[in-house]
Amino acid sequence: MIFLYITCRDVDEAKKIGRALVEKHLAACANIAPIQSVYSDNGKVKEVNEASLLVKTVEQKVQQAEDVVRALHSYKLPCIASLSLYRLNREYKEWVVSCVA
Repeated sequence: MIFLYITCRDVDEAKKIGRALVEKHLAACANIAPIQSVYSDNGKVKEVNEASLLVKTVEQKVQQAEDVVRALHSYKLPCIASLSLYRLNREYKEWVVSCVA
């Protein structure tokens, strides 16, 4: 099981990406939340409103999912972080696997 953490320009972009991943069976679920980000850009500190996208998938689908994210994302350099799970309840894992099969 893998969770993909992705930051997006806004909630609409996160919804578009999340929906595409679920429709293409590259993810079982995508959670979206508005966030505030502080980051460095060419030596300047910036603050922006963004959205985070937490995608539930499996290792075998990560590369395909990343390709879809890059194709739909508005950023030149999107954050796409793969987080391996230490533990997950069996029933939920089985559901995820069935959704991306």
